[in-house]
Parts: sequence; C-alpha cells; structure tokens
Amino acid sequence: MSNSLLPERLVGQFFGVGSLGEKDPETPIEYIKKLPIPYAFQVTYLHEEDMIRQFGYLIDGFEEEGDFLIDIDLHEYRSITESSDGFLPDMNHAHSFYLLIDGTAYQYFKTQQTAPITMCYSTRARDGKQHLTRTMFHLYVSLMKRIAKGQIEHMQSSCENIILCQDDPALGLVLEKMGRDEVPDLTLKDIVKTTDTIYPKEVIPAYHYCDDWRKLDIDGVHTLWDAPAKIAHIDLVNYPPIIEIEQAEKLNRFLETGGALALGVLPNVDDSYSESVASTLERNLMNAINSFQQSGVSIELLNRNSLVSTQCGLSRASIKLTREIHETLLGSRKIFERVMENAGAS
Repeated sequence: MSNSLLPERLVGQFFGVGSLGEKDPETPIEYIKKLPIPYAFQVTYLHEEDMIRQFGYLIDGFEEEGDFLIDIDLHEYRSITESSDGFLPDMNHAHSFYLLIDGTAYQYFKTQQTAPITMCYSTRARDGKQHLTRTMFHLYVSLMKRIAKGQIEHMQSSCENIILCQDDPALGLVLEKMGRDEVPDLTLKDIVKTTDTIYPKEVIPAYHYCDDWRKLDIDGVHTLWDAPAKIAHIDLVNYPPIIEIEQAEKLNRFLETGGALALGVLPNVDDSYSESVASTLERNLMNAINSFQQSGVSIELLNRNSLVSTQCGLSRASIKLTREIHETLLGSRKIFERVMENAGAS
C-alpha cells in the first residue's frame, strides 16, 4: 500500500501556486472553485496582497505603505512570540481566504503563506539592514505558526483536507549570503528544520521553491529530498531536471517515503508561449519526464506521486493567459496520463 501524501485521485491534477494576473479578487472565484484542488490566491495587483505585506502588517511596527521596514519594540516582540493564538489576515490583505470560504464544502483545498526566512530577507530595519538574524527569524517563525493555526481554524469547517504550502522564494538568496558569511547566526539546517515545524499536524504539507532546486544539495544534504515528506513544488522551466545520479537516488527515496512533486512545467508569462497551453503542457511535461528518467529518477514513482503546475505564480501573466491556464488544466490529468503512458509508465 502506498504511503504517499498525495491521494491517488489528485495525481496529475493542477497545483495552483498562488498569485494571479487578475485585478478583481472576486473574478477568479468561479474558475478556482471548479478545480480538483481549489486554492487560496493572491491578486498582487492589489497593494495589500503582496506576499510580504499581507502577513507582515499583522506586526505592530511594520511599515505597510512604503518599503518593508519593521521597527519593533520588546513588548510587541513578546506579544508575537509568547502567544500561540491563531492569527488571520483581514479581508483587505487576503480576499480569497474569505471569498472562497463562503459555506462551500471542499474535499481538498490548498492554501499558502510566506516562509519565515523569506519574510526575514524581505524586511529591513530603518538603518537599511536586512533582518537576517536568529532573533528576527524567531519572530517570523512565531508569526507564521500563528497564521498557519489561524488559517486552519478558519478553513477546517469547510475543508475536509487542507494542503498548506510555504512559499520560500528568497531562500536561494539567503544561501548566497551565507556563502559570503553575511548571515553569522543562522544555519541552513536550522532554517529548514524550524520551517518544517510551522505545519500544523492537520495539514498536508507543501513547499514552493522557485530558485534552482538542483543546487540545494549542500554538504551532502539536500534541502528538499533529505527533509520530511511533503509536496515539493519545483520550477522545471528554468531548471530542467538534469541531475547527478546521487541526487536522483535521494529524490527516489523522497518519493518512496511519501513525498510528492508539483512539476512546474508551464511558463508563467505570455511571451513564453508559442503554442496553446495544452500543447505546451504536454510537450514540456514529456521533456521533463524524459530528463528525470535519463537522470535515474523512477518513472513509476513519478507516475504515482506527481501533480502539474506553472513554474511559479501568475502575477506577471495577462488576464487572458491566467484564465486559459485554469480552463485548460481542468483536464490536466488526461494529459498527464497520456504523457506517462508514452514514457513507459505502467
């Protein structure tokens, strides 16, 4: 019997990242609800729904209007870190949290929030220094734990199964700074281990990394494949799955022990399309599967433990492309099954 985090009925389905190329947060509700995995989204055209601002504003001392500055006193620090009560952004900062949780019952529902090290990297003190310190990392870990709890409390009466994805686009930039000894009191091991503690036990954990996932094997430990099982979303457009056999073996073990992949094979900008979304999906997915196989990744494990996705969010996509992707990927499982059959999966 499979121990995969990914239910069989979701294999090959569309895993939405989060941001949309829309302007009105009410418009996507209809097409999001049609998906096998409806998901909480951000309309980043709206100032308040930026992935840092929509959560950071909950801290008293966070500068919301200009740059992401935070000037926090000891009282506020303790109020965030010494309580475990759930936090939830208001509707102005997270419209979909409220517009989708409207009495509709969902068997599966995906939501997301920003990972703590990306929050650290993206905010600065008033002297301009980044908040890449153990003290501020602890603050954001505490904040995001409380937001995760608040999301579950808000959604669980409507959602039978919740996928919680942590979005961590800045981790690669933090690793570069670590390589230059510019982050003296944090280690990658600390960041990864602590970030994993944010997932409430009730959720299916997921993680979105939009930099070069192939380079996360550091000192013999891969940040994704040697970590606890989760759905790992990876960009295969900019970073095709051409990897060494050692990493392929780790990826196989990750999938064998319950992990799953959201294969980011679709471009997220209009200029990258010369064919229809359906044709692009089938071609890019076949290329990715072939590269995985040639690298030593098991086709059978991929066939059982994969979703399909865009390479990253759709904030830079046109409204037309955003809607075409969602309409086309209602049928993504059929395309996935065809590609896997052609690739030799049984």
